[in-house]
Amino acid sequence: MKFTEFKLSAATLKGLKAHGFEVATEIQRKVIPPMLKGRDVVGQAKTGSGKTLAFGIPIIERINEQIRRVQAVIICPTRELAKQISEELSKAATFTKIKTVTIYGGVSYQKQLEKIQHGAQIIAATPGRLLDHLKQGLKVRPKIIILDEADKMFEMGFYEDVSLILRKLRSNHPQQFGFFGATLPNQTISLAKRYMKDPVIITIKSMVEESIPESIEQFYYISADTGDKFNILINLLDELENTHEKQGNGIKILIFTKTRIETKRLSHELNQMGFRAAYINSDMKQFSREKTLERFQSDGTLLVATDVVARGIDIDNVTHVINYNLPQDIKSYIHRIGRTGRMGKKGIAITFITPEELGIINAIEQKFNTTIKRRYFHKRRRPNYL
Repeated sequence: MKFTEFKLSAATLKGLKAHGFEVATEIQRKVIPPMLKGRDVVGQAKTGSGKTLAFGIPIIERINEQIRRVQAVIICPTRELAKQISEELSKAATFTKIKTVTIYGGVSYQKQLEKIQHGAQIIAATPGRLLDHLKQGLKVRPKIIILDEADKMFEMGFYEDVSLILRKLRSNHPQQFGFFGATLPNQTISLAKRYMKDPVIITIKSMVEESIPESIEQFYYISADTGDKFNILINLLDELENTHEKQGNGIKILIFTKTRIETKRLSHELNQMGFRAAYINSDMKQFSREKTLERFQSDGTLLVATDVVARGIDIDNVTHVINYNLPQDIKSYIHRIGRTGRMGKKGIAITFITPEELGIINAIEQKFNTTIKRRYFHKRRRPNYL
């Protein structure tokens, strides 16, 4: 189903088409119609399913461009996700006068307030900073309120903050609510019962249980030791870069390690080998993390990361995910490789293991009814380095 089949304004359709959004995902097909009618919605959908536009398009359609005040508030758990939501909505609203402001901690409080006061119609915010603004006297009466990644927010301990925010935002005029998450914990259901009127409950069957998308091909290599693992990595990167260069395709590779120290060390060693690599981990200041992600989004080839980016961050067009180390638990494996193969595109996930870890690969295959193929290097294009 294409977006042109919905009853959307010409400006919204033009914005979607300009940024390559033409075919609606399943969650978008099911959420957009009731939200366009003003219905409350509870949606169960994983990261990468397209839920941002599922609630974002109805928001853009229902906002009055001529009214220069906040009409929609979107609350989400992380700064990175708040920024990505703002960017996604701004793309869809390219040919409108709708403005979105992102609210999160670690940056100027006053500058954020000025953007709100200068006519922003949409706020995408983390709970802590939004609550700070409200406690300092910010008055907003949105007609649409969205909780995105609600389950993750509650896992992170934001339930009380979110509840207080909803109480402060509540007004006498009718409001539309949308609550979204990969799961629907009791806290989400409790808030839905308290604030929603006859909500539409949307559950995408393929997304209820943890599963590995068919769009992701999975492989593993067995390495004898740390030195052998690094040799396999650089030979693999050589192969990928040469293949994609011949095909004229872009390449964007996300490499996961277990520890923060490893991200910095591996990134440094890859740069010494002539690759363009950056790293990101939770030790970095927010500004540095954002700049690194922006560079990787625009022209980066390699990004070495801990699991800090495995959930809650949308990185467009990742072609390959490489697990330099296996994650701490099997569930994290899905969150890691889910950074590729998104929105119907093909992706490749590659994992390095030792012979002793082969049982973990077998456990992943059995738990998620999937196949991870073994690969071998028959020829070294570079000599051993370690």
